[in-house]
Amino acid sequence: MNLIKLFNSRSLRLRAVRVVLATASVAYLTYTLLKVTGDFQQAGSWTEFWNGEWRHGGVLTTLFGSGLFQFFILALSWSLYLRFRQRESINIRLRRSEQKFRAIINHAGEAVFLLDSKGRVQEWNKAAEQLFGKSRRQVLQQSLADLDLGENLDLNNIFADVQRVRRSLSYELHLTRPGTAPQILSTTFSYITPGTGAFAEKAGSYVVIARDITSEKQMESRMSETEKLAGIGQLAAGIAHQLNTPLGSILLSAQMLEEDIEDEDDAEDIRRIIRQTEQCRGIIKGLLNFARPTGSGRTRVSLSDVVSDTIYLMEKNLKVAGVQVELEEIGNPWVFGNRNELEQVFFNLLGNSLDAMQDGGTVSVKILRGDPGEVRVEFRDTGEGIPREEQEHIFLPFYTTKDYGKGTGLGLSIVARIVHEHGGRIELQSKPGRGTTFILSFSEARDRAGSSSLIDDSGGE
Repeated sequence: MNLIKLFNSRSLRLRAVRVVLATASVAYLTYTLLKVTGDFQQAGSWTEFWNGEWRHGGVLTTLFGSGLFQFFILALSWSLYLRFRQRESINIRLRRSEQKFRAIINHAGEAVFLLDSKGRVQEWNKAAEQLFGKSRRQVLQQSLADLDLGENLDLNNIFADVQRVRRSLSYELHLTRPGTAPQILSTTFSYITPGTGAFAEKAGSYVVIARDITSEKQMESRMSETEKLAGIGQLAAGIAHQLNTPLGSILLSAQMLEEDIEDEDDAEDIRRIIRQTEQCRGIIKGLLNFARPTGSGRTRVSLSDVVSDTIYLMEKNLKVAGVQVELEEIGNPWVFGNRNELEQVFFNLLGNSLDAMQDGGTVSVKILRGDPGEVRVEFRDTGEGIPREEQEHIFLPFYTTKDYGKGTGLGLSIVARIVHEHGGRIELQSKPGRGTTFILSFSEARDRAGSSSLIDDSGGE
């Protein structure tokens, strides 16, 4: 039974036919040689030999008409047929293997593409199309270096490193596409070594797996920032308490001196001391607010009410600065938090916008639902904007872009701390000369039934 199965394979049949064909060829050539030798000996000379049956083709007719020659032709034809069938079978298997390979990479959740030794794209799956915004047809046979992915990769060194260590290597790629936010990608390069299997025909190529890790990097940055803020907060609280007592004594003594001094020049010096001391106390107050623990007294809070009340409290400052506020509310989402702390967030953001719009402008506040179960507040002004190199430091304590004496550098750091401690996120989008946008995201508060909390504005009190 095993012999029958073995003989049924195309490869074995082709080998058997080749053996038969070789045997028939040797037998036929031997028969022909013996025939020619016998005729030559019988003729006695080349002339007689040629003038015999060879000249008129009689011998050839005899040779070609023999059963041995017919068997030779039959074996040759069958060999060619099996060879054709084998090649056809190989091509079918290659096509199926290619289809299987493409199906595998197209169903992969991450971007997968193949590069040849010169860095030209050989394969490009659907996830890669979505991630890089380029179709498979656009990139095939194109060099990865020519695809304008936002950062030049030294492919020659990468390929050399991968082959040298004989394992996969990962690199970070900063992807920048027009009209989209910058992305950070983790790219893993692997070399397909010669061998067998589904990827045998891809030997010598490099498979690259790319994954968007922007959110992970942002999360790591926020965690690092939160830890940093916590440490700075403890330090700031200690310093503030140590400075508060002597500054209080200096201020009290200066105020008493101001009442007793009659010389106007001396009185002006004392008033300057009082102003500077009060400024120091303002900084200490900011430090204490920054370091103050949060989390107590949290209830369901309407963000619309918080923003409206903050705008009302700053109405006079807004009019003096020539700044208009446009408030757009889509629904009336609620969050779970401390109302006073949330008011502090929007108070600081409004104050920051006023400082950025010395010649007046517009502040647009939009409250809406973002992702499922999430509330977003988009806070946009038409101020000067923040340079790109300063944006990564903008939430750090004591970092300020204002002139000396006009800010403590704690406003936005307090905003970031409160938002993070409410389980939210804050993002900055800004370009010099085109204003600044802060996007705040909070988890939406839900009622006891599990549905989103809404206020019916059509009802009475």
